[in-house]
Amino acid sequence: MNLLRLSVVGVGVAFLVSGCGGRRSHGKVDFSQMGPSINSKRYANLEKIAARDLQCQEALTPQYLGENQYRMIGCNTEGVYELRCIMGQCAWIPDVRLRAEFDMGCGKAELQASKLDRVTTGVVGCGKRATYRLLGARYGYSWTLNSPVIQDETPAPTPAPAPADEVPVPTTP
Repeated sequence: MNLLRLSVVGVGVAFLVSGCGGRRSHGKVDFSQMGPSINSKRYANLEKIAARDLQCQEALTPQYLGENQYRMIGCNTEGVYELRCIMGQCAWIPDVRLRAEFDMGCGKAELQASKLDRVTTGVVGCGKRATYRLLGARYGYSWTLNSPVIQDETPAPTPAPAPADEVPVPTTP
C-alpha cells in the first residue's frame, strides 16, 4: 500500500518538474529581453494583475521599458507596472494612473506620471496635478494621494493687437 502511494506521489512530482503541472507556457515572451529580475512565475503574476486592472481577458502584450518597468497592452488599454525586489522577495507596483484616474476625475489615457523619487510620483492631466506616495504593505504596494489635487491655472487668452499701420475704416449703412 505504501509503495503504491509513493509511486503516485512520484508520478505527480515528475509531472510538475517536467512542466505538465498546469502552469501556462509563455512561448511568445522572450525573457532574455525582459530585464534581469523577470522569470516565468513573476511574469504569470504580472499577467494576472494586469488582466484584473485592465479588465481584459484577452492575451496581453508585454513591453519592457527598462529599470524593471513593464507596459502591458491589451483590450485597447495599457498599464505600467514595476517589479521591486528586496532580498529575493519581489512584488509588483501597480500603475499610479489607476489611482489618479479616480482622484483627478479624468481618464487614465490622459494622465502622465513622472517619478520624483523612489517612492513619490507626480501625475499631470486634465488641467490638474497631484503627488502620490508609494506605501508598502506586507503583501504588496499601493499608491496614496500625498497632496491636494491642484487645478492648473491657464492664462486667459489675450486678443491680438491690431497692426499699427492699419486704421479702422468706418462703415456706412
